[in-house]
Amino acid sequence: MRPTRQGLLVALAAVLLAGSGTLILQADRLFNQRVLDPVGRNEIAANGIVQGEIYPGDPAREAQLVEREDERLIYVRTVASVARWRVDGLEGAFRLRTGTTYTLVLPARPEPYTVADLEVLTPKGFTRQADGAYVLSESVVVLPGANLSLLAPDSPEGLDIRLESTRDHFVSVVALGGSLTVAGSVTADIRVTSWDSAEQSVDTTTADGRAYIRVLGGHASLARANISNLGFWSGNTGGLALTGTDDVGAFHSGPPTAEQATEAAAAGGARVLPEDALAAWAAREQEYSVVTAGLDDVTVDGNAFGLFVSNARDIIIEDSAITGSLVDGLVLHRAVTDAQITRTRSSDNAVDGFTVASSTTRVLMEEVTAERNGRNGISFDGRPLADGPNAVGTAVIPYGGNRVTESSVVGNARYGVELSGGSNLDVENNLIAANEVGVVVNHGASGVGISRNEFRDQRLQAVAVRDAHASAAVYRNTINGGDTGIYVRNARADITANTLSSISNHGITLVGEVGGTIVAGNTVAGQGSAAIWAEGAIGAAVTENNLLGWAPAYTVDKAIGSMFQPLTLVWVVLGGLLLLTAVVRKKRTAQIRSPYAERVPLTMLSRGFVAPDDVAGLRQ
Repeated sequence: MRPTRQGLLVALAAVLLAGSGTLILQADRLFNQRVLDPVGRNEIAANGIVQGEIYPGDPAREAQLVEREDERLIYVRTVASVARWRVDGLEGAFRLRTGTTYTLVLPARPEPYTVADLEVLTPKGFTRQADGAYVLSESVVVLPGANLSLLAPDSPEGLDIRLESTRDHFVSVVALGGSLTVAGSVTADIRVTSWDSAEQSVDTTTADGRAYIRVLGGHASLARANISNLGFWSGNTGGLALTGTDDVGAFHSGPPTAEQATEAAAAGGARVLPEDALAAWAAREQEYSVVTAGLDDVTVDGNAFGLFVSNARDIIIEDSAITGSLVDGLVLHRAVTDAQITRTRSSDNAVDGFTVASSTTRVLMEEVTAERNGRNGISFDGRPLADGPNAVGTAVIPYGGNRVTESSVVGNARYGVELSGGSNLDVENNLIAANEVGVVVNHGASGVGISRNEFRDQRLQAVAVRDAHASAAVYRNTINGGDTGIYVRNARADITANTLSSISNHGITLVGEVGGTIVAGNTVAGQGSAAIWAEGAIGAAVTENNLLGWAPAYTVDKAIGSMFQPLTLVWVVLGGLLLLTAVVRKKRTAQIRSPYAERVPLTMLSRGFVAPDDVAGLRQ
């Protein structure tokens, strides 16, 4: 059930009457238990196309849990805003009853909140176990101006924080405009994971929801940290999420309207929020509408989405690893600008290793590794968010300015790098090996540079530029192995100064309308149907290329074609006549009998001469 206006006013009245100190607000009526009917697994790969591994959860139930989490955060934000402005003398942290558990709210203060503060503020919700680990059984919300700082002590054992995640409920740590710091020490890491206290084990089931961390606006700083087995279903609740909003009112409910303030004041006797305070609130909200973050030496394993980022700027991720995600590894979803990802590995994830979605620009991936992912190693989508007039007035411009360099993209089930739309995209100086296709340029991507890469043993093509008038410059690459080196279909490409070897079908293939395509200065070696196949292609200019290392392989078509040449037919007929003559002669030879067959010498029918004594012996 969604919070109604009447229900909200009742909650506000309770806030106004509560006084200072720790505030307990009953809110069960806003979060009644629902009957959730599971509908089965998410068959994302049911169409037979390589789309990654099937998500193991419960789509219907998990989607409803995501909705409930949004409602909870809106409710907490609204109550916190009202309490901040209207309850005289209210200072410090307070707790709200939300559903079957509580949410600890940390308001602004100069010094950060620490592990020791959590032990004091919620002694039953943040408890230390016999093995030294802490179990957090209440959700935490960090408001603007506050910083939750979880630091590992400078000792070999480090710090373990386990987020309660049982069959009945799960907790979250959410910075609503505040800051979150999770950092290990010089000698030890900090470890954060989900925890099922009933089973005394990590929670690996997403169908009933799972604990997660989210920074919504504000700033996140993570270093020497291990984050594992968090999140479910959506990017926002996917495990470790860094999200902002491009519209202050899109998620944050903000202070109540003047009408709500008047009604609340009449009910509780509090002052009405003045206009200057409203202006100050609006300025603070705008400040925290976009998230910034820095991650250094962070390991993320087994999350639903490894790391999810949207509406963010100045994101720096270094020396980190993301593995075993149930969906994508690292996702830069929407409106992410100026992100730098270096020396970071994303491997063994169910779908893509790295995903860069529309409206994301100026992303640099340097010395990254994308290996053994269920679909693509790296995916860029630079297509416009709209193709014409639309409800929210979104521009129809493509996005781009992204680059992948000095990286390794190996052994992914589908494509190594996919560039779908966008402009000014560079893939250079990378090792790209053992994917289905190395680099794919499609959906009208333009201004693409694919250069100085080493391609090894792709199953189909090393580079494919295809359809929707996509265009790319493919130059100075080394391509070894595979069915086809470079493939262009209904697109344009400048293919120059590439070295191709050990190709088994075509070195370069041109299909359809390829106007403006240039193929020049390439060295093509291998054994296949043709070094450069351009039959039926329209508009290409194929000039000087070195084909001395190419050995044409006989195919069925070639064999049939050569057999039906005039001279070949003459020799075939002559050979047939000779063979027929030999067979006939052999048959006649087998039928000839000797003329003396009935006149056999007596010596051939007996043993010849015998001694007289032997004959006498026979007579007796």
